[in-house]
Amino acid sequence: MRTKPRVLLVQADSEERQTLASWVEDAGYEVTVCSGPSAPTYVCVGDRTGWCPLIGEADVVVLDCRLECEASEGTSAVDLLSLYVCSGRPVVALGQRGLGALFAEDDVVFLDEASDGAGILAAIDRLAATPRPAAISPSPRGVRP
Repeated sequence: MRTKPRVLLVQADSEERQTLASWVEDAGYEVTVCSGPSAPTYVCVGDRTGWCPLIGEADVVVLDCRLECEASEGTSAVDLLSLYVCSGRPVVALGQRGLGALFAEDDVVFLDEASDGAGILAAIDRLAATPRPAAISPSPRGVRP
């Protein structure tokens, strides 16, 4: 049985991903890392299937909204943010504060891209400590319960 909350960290830049993962692990969380949508199509599994296989164990998602796919036709940061919000997980979104109006009623904390580790960890701590209902289970795309 897991005792530490798990954070899904979605960050395209490998150095930043490693740095953020170290900060989060050092703060006592378990971390699952993901580079986000990748070449050649820049379409992530969650966008293709309607469910991210990494989200199942996550208590909080940290999403860097500056993804490489923004310059191509792949899965956008808005698509990923929507996917994680619809899964019932709280999200710390780095950058793209302009999306705040779209997700104003959701459990999303927007931080500046240049946020330091303390700011990111404070947001994770707050979201991880907030009781919430069980996450929504995946269902095949196009099938309504």
